[in-house]
Amino acid sequence: MARIITFVIFGGFGVVMLYVGVTQLLQQRRNLANARRVDATIIHSAVFSSDLADTDSRPGRSTSTTTHRPDVRFRYRSSGTQYESELLYPSGIVRAYASASAAAAELAPFPLHATVTAFVDPANPTKGFLIATPSKGPQVFIVLGLLLPPLAWFVGAYV
Repeated sequence: MARIITFVIFGGFGVVMLYVGVTQLLQQRRNLANARRVDATIIHSAVFSSDLADTDSRPGRSTSTTTHRPDVRFRYRSSGTQYESELLYPSGIVRAYASASAAAAELAPFPLHATVTAFVDPANPTKGFLIATPSKGPQVFIVLGLLLPPLAWFVGAYV
């Protein structure tokens, strides 16, 4: 019974990850294939840091992990209409970094109030992005989505 419960929970999570990965990969490919250059103004550029606390039931065994992500927002026009976007890459999957300096390096070309080149798919103008390079995020989600169900079935046998 534990195997089935483990498989359903983690297998379901794997299916969700697979779905997100495939949809983001397709969206990324469309965005890159149809991208048009537009001028954009950076209206927010900062590193966002968040702490993930890992508490253990044993006293004194609490740890914390801090992740950092580049947080940018820019304004641009497409077909005469003004839009804002937060995407660095053509995928909605956001990269996180172990150090604030690595996240800041990603933002270095996009200082506050700078005029930069952004990219927009005219068929989907709300999803403008700043870096016209494919993100590996969708592929990671697809691989994890494919690996989780069989791994859950295997691990479920030992729970």
